[in-house]
Amino acid sequence: MPKLILRCNYLKNALPSHLANYMNYISTREGVEKIDNTCGLLPATVKQKELIADLLSKIADADRMHEYYDYLQRPTRENATEFITQALENNLDIIAKKKNYIDYLANRPRAERIGTHGLFSNEGESIVLFLVAEEVANHPRVIWTNVISLRREDAERLGYDTPEAWRNLLRSKQFEIASYHRIPAENMKWYAAFHKDEGHYHVHFILFNKEPGGEFLCARDYNRYKDSLTKTIFKDEMKQLYDERQSLRDKIVESVKEKMNEFSADIGEAPDEFAEAFVDLKFSLDGYAGKNNYQFISREQKEKVDAVVKIVCKDQNLQDLYQQWCQVQLALLKYYRENPKECFDSLENNLNLQRRLENVVLRAAIYDNKKNDLYTDKEQGSLPYGGIVF
Repeated sequence: MPKLILRCNYLKNALPSHLANYMNYISTREGVEKIDNTCGLLPATVKQKELIADLLSKIADADRMHEYYDYLQRPTRENATEFITQALENNLDIIAKKKNYIDYLANRPRAERIGTHGLFSNEGESIVLFLVAEEVANHPRVIWTNVISLRREDAERLGYDTPEAWRNLLRSKQFEIASYHRIPAENMKWYAAFHKDEGHYHVHFILFNKEPGGEFLCARDYNRYKDSLTKTIFKDEMKQLYDERQSLRDKIVESVKEKMNEFSADIGEAPDEFAEAFVDLKFSLDGYAGKNNYQFISREQKEKVDAVVKIVCKDQNLQDLYQQWCQVQLALLKYYRENPKECFDSLENNLNLQRRLENVVLRAAIYDNKKNDLYTDKEQGSLPYGGIVF
C-alpha cells in the first residue's frame, strides 16, 4: 500500500442516480461517531458488504483507499463503516451540489478548525464561508476536488496532524500544483480543509482557474504531483534510504573494481572462464583510441564487455551486496506504488548499475592494454614519447 493516497476528481453538476442510495446510508447512520466498540469488531453486515460491492463497481479508485485496505485485512463492521463513509465523502463532489459540498467540508464533524470553520487558503486570503460557497457554486467550469490521505501514524509521526502543517505544505506547493493542472499560477484559486478520522487523516483540496480554459490533469502530471507530495512529506526518512542505496551502489562498483584488479593482476590465477573472456575483450580493444565509455565502443566490443560483466557478477559477495540494494530499493518503491515489483533484474542487467559496471570492466581492459604496451616499449627500448626511453 503506498504511503500517500492522492485522489483527483472534478465537480459535476449532474446528480447520478446510481449514487443516491449511498447518500441515504450516510444520512441514516448514527451520526458520524464511531460504531460502538462492543459490536464494531463483529463481521461486516450483509448490507455493508452489498454497499461495499456497489461502491467498488461504481467508483473507479475506491479499491485504492487506505480504508479499503484495512477492511480487507479485517472485514469488521467498524472497518466497513470507515470505508463506506470515506468513499462516499470522497465522492460528494459528484453527488452533492457545489455549494453544499464546500459547506460540508468546512463544517463536518472532525474538520479541524482555524477560526470559525475548517477552510484555509493562500496567504492573505480572507475566507467568509458563504462567499466561498457562492463563488464555487457559480464557477462556470471545472472545480478540481483533490483528496490527499495519510495514515494516522504517519501523519502524527511526521507532523502533518494539524491544519497549519497542511496549509504550509499546500502554500509551498501551489505554483507547482497549478502547473500540473495546466492553470496559470496567478489564476489559480484554492481552498482546503483538514479532516481527522480514526486511522487516516486527509485533506480536501479544492482548486480552480479564475479564468477558465485549457485546464486538465494528465496521467504523467498526476504521478509527478503525487511524487512531489510524497518526497516532501517523507523527505527525512526517504533521504536515509536514498543515502543507503547510494552507499550500497558505490560498494558494488568498488567491489567490481577490486575484482577486476585482482583478476587482471594475475590472469593465470583467475578462473578460466574470466581469463578467456577478458583476454578476448582486450584483443578486441587493441589499438582503441576512443573515449573510455561503454556507449562509444562498437557493438562487438560491447558484447565482449557484457560477457566479462556477467562472469564478474557471479561473485557471491557482489550478490550479497546486490540483495541488500534490492531491499532498500523495494522500501523506496513502497512509498509510491501499491504493489511494487519485489523481484529485480539480475545484477548485470539492472539499469541503475549496469552502465557503471560496464565502464569499470571496459576501463580495466583498456588500462591493462596500455600497461602491457608500456612494458613492451620498455623491453624493446623504443622511443615512443619524444625520445624518452622507458
